[in-house]
Amino acid sequence: MSKIRIGLDFHGVIDTNPHYFKEFCSAAISIGWEIFIITGGPYEKVKTLLEKWQIPYSEIFAIYDYYDKLGKVKKEGEKFFVDAELWNTIKGKYCKDNKIDVQIDDSGIYGNGFSTPYCHFDENSKSCTLQNGLTLDFTKPVAETLNLIAQRLANF
Repeated sequence: MSKIRIGLDFHGVIDTNPHYFKEFCSAAISIGWEIFIITGGPYEKVKTLLEKWQIPYSEIFAIYDYYDKLGKVKKEGEKFFVDAELWNTIKGKYCKDNKIDVQIDDSGIYGNGFSTPYCHFDENSKSCTLQNGLTLDFTKPVAETLNLIAQRLANF
């Protein structure tokens, strides 16, 4: 298999089954693929849980931290706000800029901002559907899922 760059959302994807995604990420990295955790954040909390669960990754991109550095986060006590348009489109921009081959994410609204393949993850079925209608099933053995990703991306 050629090198593939996979984007995984943390909240609503990885945290729904950390054991599976530990095996998934380990296997993907062992064959030379890269795993990008692309999440709302915050970075330190996500990193701490990934380490606790022993989930390997190549990089973490956290929307909150990205916009906080740019001064675009408005804080009110424990709550924070980022313009919805900025928040909802940055994952797609990040994937395009970093040549991510597929983003696996539970939020349908993010998919609107993607030019790269976007797989909308459903927590109940533990599967996601690509824009071309093909489904990846994350209840199947990891090797099978990785093979399907490679095959399905070849069709884009």
